[in-house]
Amino acid sequence: MTQSQMRAVYTLVIWGLVAGGFAALFFGNGGPDTFGADKGRIVSAAILIGAGFIAYFAMMYLTRSHPGGARVIADERDDSIARRANGGTLIVVLVVVYLACIGLWEAYREVGCVPVGWMWFLGYAAVMLAYLTHAAATLLLNHGMGDHGRG
Repeated sequence: MTQSQMRAVYTLVIWGLVAGGFAALFFGNGGPDTFGADKGRIVSAAILIGAGFIAYFAMMYLTRSHPGGARVIADERDDSIARRANGGTLIVVLVVVYLACIGLWEAYREVGCVPVGWMWFLGYAAVMLAYLTHAAATLLLNHGMGDHGRG
């Protein structure tokens, strides 16, 4: 398994757990209508997202190449996969956020305003979606390019 594949798996685990926890916090106890007014849920969500970033950057640090250790081997396939995963991630996040915004506008058009909880959701969900999409794309593209680095 290459370094990029290993990091992608860890990223899926880290941000998958964070996304599941965030969904439980956000949709529980009144959902989006009460999220913006519930300081406890807002702080808990911020702590959860912060823990996700700490775990992610710790994983990046721990999976780096070490001086005097085995060198991380990367070739042009890794560069190509990273570029394609970045491009795909951007498109997915932009489309999902756009569709969510249009959906929220349609859902709350008669009311005249969208509950502020949905803005929290869009902000946090876009970040989690970006990490999850990039990791999944990296693994799918690695598999599609012959899954080099196995062994």
